[in-house]
Amino acid sequence: MKITPVKGTNDYLPNEVEIRDYLQNEILKVYVANGFEHITTPIIEDIENLDKSDGGENLNLIFKIMKRGDKLEKAVSSLQENPKTGTACENEIADMGLRYDLTLPLSRYFANNKDKLTLPMKCIQMDRVYRAERPQKGRLREFVQCDIDIIGSDSTDSEVELILTTTKALKAIGMKNFKVKINDRRLLRSFLQNCGFTEDQLDSVCITFDKMDKVGLDGVKAELTDKGFDAAAIEKFIGFFGSVSSAQEISLESVEAILDDKAPAESVRGIINTVNELSDGQFDVVFDLSLVRGQGYYTGTVFEVESIDFKGAIAGGGRYDNLIGKFLGQQVSAVGFSIGFERIFSILMQNGVETKASADKIAVMYDEGQVKEAYAIAEKYRA
Repeated sequence: MKITPVKGTNDYLPNEVEIRDYLQNEILKVYVANGFEHITTPIIEDIENLDKSDGGENLNLIFKIMKRGDKLEKAVSSLQENPKTGTACENEIADMGLRYDLTLPLSRYFANNKDKLTLPMKCIQMDRVYRAERPQKGRLREFVQCDIDIIGSDSTDSEVELILTTTKALKAIGMKNFKVKINDRRLLRSFLQNCGFTEDQLDSVCITFDKMDKVGLDGVKAELTDKGFDAAAIEKFIGFFGSVSSAQEISLESVEAILDDKAPAESVRGIINTVNELSDGQFDVVFDLSLVRGQGYYTGTVFEVESIDFKGAIAGGGRYDNLIGKFLGQQVSAVGFSIGFERIFSILMQNGVETKASADKIAVMYDEGQVKEAYAIAEKYRA
């Protein structure tokens, strides 16, 4: 039998677990001190919930659990009579799956327990999630997310609170050099439609646009062209950026100027100004037109924390006002922020983590036949 863990998962030694526990406890302390309450949800969800969650490309990364017993036999028999391929085949023989994030389970949790909860609900989830990634550096199949969410408030004060609380938690564990990037899905979609892309093309365009910092403007143009989008729309889109090398060089005002609906831009501006004032300049908050976030369930503000020293996102989130409504049939405002714990852990391990000194370890030595006496002595020290 194999002694190594499945690719994309890790074993952790006692000293590593001690550090992981310390970091998660420090994050939890900050969350709790800011009025959030800890909840838990199962790692297993109904496959229908996962498939209908608007999770973007994550829907292709679900670990699916096969039906069992008679249900599996019936499903196999049905496929033999009416063959299917791909996802249709998988869904015929699977009825559950592992959660790919903590937001979908939270939405189901709220719908199931709403009569027992007080609004606005401020909750914490710190748990493992699973994605069928192709194993590579920085891509795990099992990883921990540290989430805070506010449900039942449509005020942008919630976004401000999440940003300030999350950045406070990051500082508490030694992450100091970072910036917060903000965009709004409504603003982005209006901008793309103004360029000439149609409603049904927006999600695909956003996926490409999200790669701008990695592939540059020329790379974005090439991919949009390969996807077969209208040449005039592509040219107008590319032309808007002029000679800039990054979408962060595009000002909020320049985008706002070409849009009829000013509300999303005003919302982003208000969040940036408030966070800047309350954070007292401890980190930069910038508008980034190319910030998309992969999940399709985001409906408004999206934000991300980027490490400046280690180049990459270490936290992200946004507003998802329609997801809970998939369970309840009515809209419920919700917004959340998630710290990517594994990347944080990796960065801090490379950098050297300073934890509070643990208690000295004491060993009670004894001869054969003296275990009772030794245990009694050990208990005194344990007390």
